[in-house]
Amino acid sequence: MKKIITLCLLAVISLTTAFAQTEPNRLIVKQGYDHKSFIIDRVDSVFFDKVEGVVAAKVEFKKFNTGESGDTIWVAVTKTPECKAYRITCVPTTFANAMTTDAQVESYFNQTKENLIFDDFTNAQMTGFESRFSDNTEYTLLTIGYDRLGTACHMSKANFKTPRKEVSGSPDVKGVVLETTPYSFKVKFTPNKDTKAYAICAFEKGKAEEQYNQFAPMFGFSNMGEMIKRFSQVAYEDEFINEWNKMTPNTEYEIYVQAWDKNDVFADMIIVPVKTGVLGGSGTATVEIEVKEFKLQGDQYTQRVIYTPNDQTALHRDIIIEKDAYNSAEWGEAKLLSFLKEDRPQDPQWNQYGVDDATWTVQPNSSYYACSIAQNANGEWGPLTMKEFSTPEEAGAPAKKVAPKKIVVKTTNGVTKITTPENYNVTKTIKLEQK
Repeated sequence: MKKIITLCLLAVISLTTAFAQTEPNRLIVKQGYDHKSFIIDRVDSVFFDKVEGVVAAKVEFKKFNTGESGDTIWVAVTKTPECKAYRITCVPTTFANAMTTDAQVESYFNQTKENLIFDDFTNAQMTGFESRFSDNTEYTLLTIGYDRLGTACHMSKANFKTPRKEVSGSPDVKGVVLETTPYSFKVKFTPNKDTKAYAICAFEKGKAEEQYNQFAPMFGFSNMGEMIKRFSQVAYEDEFINEWNKMTPNTEYEIYVQAWDKNDVFADMIIVPVKTGVLGGSGTATVEIEVKEFKLQGDQYTQRVIYTPNDQTALHRDIIIEKDAYNSAEWGEAKLLSFLKEDRPQDPQWNQYGVDDATWTVQPNSSYYACSIAQNANGEWGPLTMKEFSTPEEAGAPAKKVAPKKIVVKTTNGVTKITTPENYNVTKTIKLEQK
């Protein structure tokens, strides 16, 4: 490993030396993610200037109309005194909301290359859009102003909502919950005669809007119905029974059902509430810990530990911690309990339901505690379970490399690191001062 690092350093040094021996011939001006490069021999001079005041083109929505020939928006645009030109466009509001700074708006217009406009308008028509607007959807008029030097400066936004198209008939889908377990639910969907087709998608209660705001700019969704239709993948035309598995116990969900008529016009969104079954009981929740095999897997040493909750357990949380870290002044039982009781919604494996057969990355010839704490159906925490174990000096033959499953707490040279697999993106480092 040291040899590889040395070679990498030599390569960097050589590259740096090469640049040092060559005179630069480019001047690069960088702003955010954008940059512009100039050949130095062609640059006459570099100087600074000053423009006073706000440079923007205030945009105002007037009216929207859709017809056979296309869609039309009536707008008013007024430049500030220092604004000499502007660019204008119209995008779904979810996309506009993702652009929170003038620099982001400038970058967007640099990509779309909309024409520069120099005149003010009190009632202008915008036409020639590449695609039709979705009905019953929020859109945003967006401008950015340019000063006398051609500098993109400040944005302006104006929101509006397109009218809803008339729905043919009364498309509707009846959703009936047939069965629930702690890990699944089964629902029957029955469309009426006015429904051409429908799409379904389940979310944790209150999470649909959050996911829409996250994915709409990425996938180009203009409204919630478009996201449900895409995520459903299948457009159902007849009665259908769907079962969702691998759900979280004792959790409320909402099934969004988007139906549309014979003209593909969306009807009102239908939301079917459902709750998974309760796991555990009202007694004391405990976990039994079994320390299993220690292996060399690829270039990592691993330790298998099985955590088995009792029948009163609704959920449990499991870690291993180096013995030295646990015995340090900064940890101990109180800190460990506080750590385990802290919610981590971004870690998909923090809450465990049922048996947890975990594989941890460890070091040979080291001492650890396997730890777990369980919660019953009433939300009451049971006692902390700990089992000490030590890894041997050697392991068996190499096997297939596996990633660590969950959090590992370890200490090195007075620094305790709490790490998770890379895909969790929840790495945390705590510094401990030696006493």
